Amino acid sequence: MLTEEERDTIDENLDNDGNGINRKTNSGVWARFINVELKEQGKMVKKAEGIRRYKQFSSGSNNASEFNSSGGFEQMKCREIIAKMILAHELPFSFVEYHWFNEFMTYNNPAYQKVSRETIIEDCIRVVEAEREKMKKVLQNVDMISLTSDCWSSNQTVRYMCLTAHFIDSDWKMQKRVIGFVELAPPYSGEVISDGILECLSKWGIQDKIGTINLNNASDDERAIAILKNSFEGKRKLHFEGMFFHVRCCARILNLVAQDGLRTIDCCLVKIREGVKYLRKQSDRLLKFGEMARILGIETSQSLFIDVQTRWKTTHRMLESAIHYKLAFKGYALRDPNFEWSLTDDEWACAEKVCKVLKVFLDATRLFSATSYPTTNLFLTEIFKAKKVITSAYISDDIFLKKMSAPMYDKFVKYWGETEVLMSIASILDPRFKKVSIHWTFGRLYPDNELSDRVEYVINKLKSLYEKYSNAFQVTRAANSNSTSTSTEAPSVSARQEDDFHAFLKSRPVKNTQKTELEVYLEEPNYTYFRNMEFDVLKWWSQSSSKYPVLSTMARDIFCIPLTTVDSESSFSGGGHMLDDYRSSLSKDMVELFVCGGDWIRSASNTTIQTLEQSTKEEENLEIQIPTSDAAFHRHERPTLMHIF
Repeated sequence: MLTEEERDTIDENLDNDGNGINRKTNSGVWARFINVELKEQGKMVKKAEGIRRYKQFSSGSNNASEFNSSGGFEQMKCREIIAKMILAHELPFSFVEYHWFNEFMTYNNPAYQKVSRETIIEDCIRVVEAEREKMKKVLQNVDMISLTSDCWSSNQTVRYMCLTAHFIDSDWKMQKRVIGFVELAPPYSGEVISDGILECLSKWGIQDKIGTINLNNASDDERAIAILKNSFEGKRKLHFEGMFFHVRCCARILNLVAQDGLRTIDCCLVKIREGVKYLRKQSDRLLKFGEMARILGIETSQSLFIDVQTRWKTTHRMLESAIHYKLAFKGYALRDPNFEWSLTDDEWACAEKVCKVLKVFLDATRLFSATSYPTTNLFLTEIFKAKKVITSAYISDDIFLKKMSAPMYDKFVKYWGETEVLMSIASILDPRFKKVSIHWTFGRLYPDNELSDRVEYVINKLKSLYEKYSNAFQVTRAANSNSTSTSTEAPSVSARQEDDFHAFLKSRPVKNTQKTELEVYLEEPNYTYFRNMEFDVLKWWSQSSSKYPVLSTMARDIFCIPLTTVDSESSFSGGGHMLDDYRSSLSKDMVELFVCGGDWIRSASNTTIQTLEQSTKEEENLEIQIPTSDAAFHRHERPTLMHIF
């Protein structure tokens, strides 16, 4: 790339028409250009053109050009990048045949040769196969993997299951990779789902490394979990003593709870939704609404919002923005006789109560859906906020809140009971929290007469788990020691004579006063940090792994457990594009190849790569800016309602 100084040097040596002129060209930049004559607008002109370094393949090659060590163009490398672009961004294969794409490519380098759809498919296969080999090597070095899975039906009514592996790599970084996009045969039973998962794990050779599986709450999934757990238990490969084998999707539970809350104000939501649509339909209505808000002293920089009814987060945002403009809605309704969607004071009050409750769920969902950092250690203190707000509503004297929270409370209490031990242990393994977190949380959730027993139950589970890891660590260390210190020499006479005595010494009970890693860790002061300071719990355990070899291994396994199936669900966007009307003939193996390959390429990139669907969602016209007129203010007049209507 040219520097600004180099560009200025070139500009100084060209006349206004872009023609070269006879000036001295002492600058070193001119070594990178040659003088050429080109025909432009019917006349020949002189130009300075950059030297393109490339050379042709031999006549026996099918490729137009090859890589030049001096930094030139390489057709095969270019095709590889295009294949990765198509896979990562979920573009159609026919993209390479688009006229303006090829115009762009040949403009950048005339050596580029157009590629057909069939050729780029073959390139995509080669790219994905290369990525698959890299993935196999990575997974071979991982001790434990957590899975998330979800199912989806294509527009050809074929049901697919996505399987995502979550693990912490050798550099103590959170990783997630889609390892299966499997077509399920009807009748989509628990047996079919479990068989699909086992087959996928077998292909990767990781069937003995699975610690937890995160599925939704469907009855078929429940049966699949039972079958899988029995299979792993039979092979004695059930991690965590089977305590955490099935982790329910936290986001799905919060979604169900949120829907219960929104259902209580369906009438209000309909009025708000239709009212916003009415205002958006004509620009003059929005302008009048904006001026009404301005006169009432309402900040108009906040937009109105229209929701997607199947996504409760957008409904909450619509509700939140409408509450901000509550007085403007009231004022507008009084002056526009065609506005039929005005809420009563009681309805506004109910909407505000629901909005306040759901805000806690929204914050929790955002936190738990992250994939770049562990979330199990954050669950206890964060979910406490959600449980607290539901419980407060459930025991409230407010009739509306009590009725609203009843179904929410039942769902949440059931989920809390299933995850309490896992999340408590994960919180203890965060050096900032340790036992303080469970004492603090449990003390606010349970009566005093239950507190001690509940804390003791969690600590006992933690100790039992630690003993399992400690025993496994000792076995591994002993095996490594034996393999490096084996000797073929026969024992001496004196050694044989002392065998009985040493056997006697070993048989005597020895009181071990040395503290375990767990005891040392728990007795040490909590790690001190500032609330606004970034804290990397994985980095802390990585740096402490020599001091706590057993605990660090346990922490690594627990912190890689995901709380949601968001990653598996997001892969269906790729499946949707891969299985459109133009690709419905692709085999199931090809579909899996391309969906998984796209995920691997996106994950390997150091930048955020958006798929086509993600970009489309961001462009959805859900946000509505509120216009206002400043004319009256520029005339130093205060606008009145007569100015507006």
